[in-house]
Amino acid sequence: MQFKFSPALTVAFMLFISVCDVAPFREVTSLAAPAKLIYVAPKGTSTGDGTRNKPLDIFTALSERSPARPGDTIILMGGTYEGKMAGSSRVPFELGVSGTAGSPVRIIPAPGESAHLNGTSLVTSSYAEYIELDIGDSNWEPSQKQHQTGAALEVRAGAGTKIINCNIFGGSLGMAAWTPAVDLEIYGSLIHDFGSLEETGRGHGHAWYAQNKEGTKVFANNIAYRGYGWNVHIYTQGGDIQGFDIIDNICYIAGALKPDQTVDNYLISGYRPADRIRMIGNVGYQPSNIDKWRPNARLSSYGEGTNGYAVFKDNYLMGAPIGLLVGLWKNLTIEGNTFWAYDTLIEINSAPAGLIGKNYKLNKNTYIDNGVKAPFKAQGGNLSFDKWQALGFDTEGNLVQRQNGRPGGTRVFLFPNKYRKGRANIGVFNWDSKTEVAVDLSSVLSKGKRFRIYNCLDIKQTISMARPVLEFTYTGSEIKLPMRRDKVAPDFESFLLLPVD
Repeated sequence: MQFKFSPALTVAFMLFISVCDVAPFREVTSLAAPAKLIYVAPKGTSTGDGTRNKPLDIFTALSERSPARPGDTIILMGGTYEGKMAGSSRVPFELGVSGTAGSPVRIIPAPGESAHLNGTSLVTSSYAEYIELDIGDSNWEPSQKQHQTGAALEVRAGAGTKIINCNIFGGSLGMAAWTPAVDLEIYGSLIHDFGSLEETGRGHGHAWYAQNKEGTKVFANNIAYRGYGWNVHIYTQGGDIQGFDIIDNICYIAGALKPDQTVDNYLISGYRPADRIRMIGNVGYQPSNIDKWRPNARLSSYGEGTNGYAVFKDNYLMGAPIGLLVGLWKNLTIEGNTFWAYDTLIEINSAPAGLIGKNYKLNKNTYIDNGVKAPFKAQGGNLSFDKWQALGFDTEGNLVQRQNGRPGGTRVFLFPNKYRKGRANIGVFNWDSKTEVAVDLSSVLSKGKRFRIYNCLDIKQTISMARPVLEFTYTGSEIKLPMRRDKVAPDFESFLLLPVD
């Protein structure tokens, strides 16, 4: 379907994308009107002029040779944009269109439409904002034998690019973000159904695999789930892992596509030291307890060097054999977090005693009793909470006693989207196996507006292919979310809240 905008409607749309409350890029840059609208359609051509009557093809419009200039907006008309093949291998879409720091190029679907880049995508753009796109290969094959794919979205170079509220799936990785991509922001996106199954039977592949040296890569307000391997994977052998903000994400059921394995939701560890790491306000859930050495989150090292500076604050981590595994850091703050794990709540496994006392600030954390007599580890020993505190840790911390060694009740997390009013991520811990849980959305929704809520487990490819669990006009009352209690995630549900435009 293609929109045929009248001149008056074109002007109205330009105002819409500049100033209205539901504009998905309202807070990205200034409110200056874009210089030009460039239209792209699944059946567009390289000879099109970018008007609504003669749209461009996607290969021209998003490439380095794009006619778009700083401040322009590229509008993808609804439909599927089919990627190219070379034999049995996907040839990535080349996303190289660029703007400037003050006038980025924006790439968005037409209002009320969805645009699917069916294949894999390679980004080299600077100051481009890719907004609310479906990106991924609908023919993704985990064995990689008949149909080979790379990362669904690989950001290889550029500066100041933003991936905003996209849906990313179907690749040997979900996302890859390498060192030359400076000051990259991944915000509000879903990353799911990715990875590969190796011949050995090992599940492999990551939702977000990243390295960095200059500036800061930001991974915020995303939901990562149901791959063959890890979710957040900040790792290197010979490169750099410096400068990461991991903020307000939901990562759960890492590795769930491969039965009988446990892998990390959050891994920050490599053979070269990590530095400038902030991990704040995240949620992690890992129901698997099979591989006893696996943590929910890891702040450690595989090499001999000492990591630099990190802050691990206000995170909520439930499940896995180990809640948090900590290595050797020069300056580390772990504060205000809540942990529950099957075996070890927190382990400091490679820090000498002197460095622990001097450089590690662990305080005001809450631990939920798991029934293990000595659920803390430091310097290779198992410790009770009293002995943990005797080391100087968590003097203002708390161990919450539980008779059955498990959390109880419900806990709701709501993450409003800063780029689009009415959009939000929701996480619900449902330890009492309720059939529905009431959620207060008054801080996010406007009365009289229509909204849809999707259970993320129902989103396997494009969002338009999934059926919402609720569609409603908001009246100001609490919303009762139906709990699935799926065997892959029996105690936790994540939801995507979207406004209906």
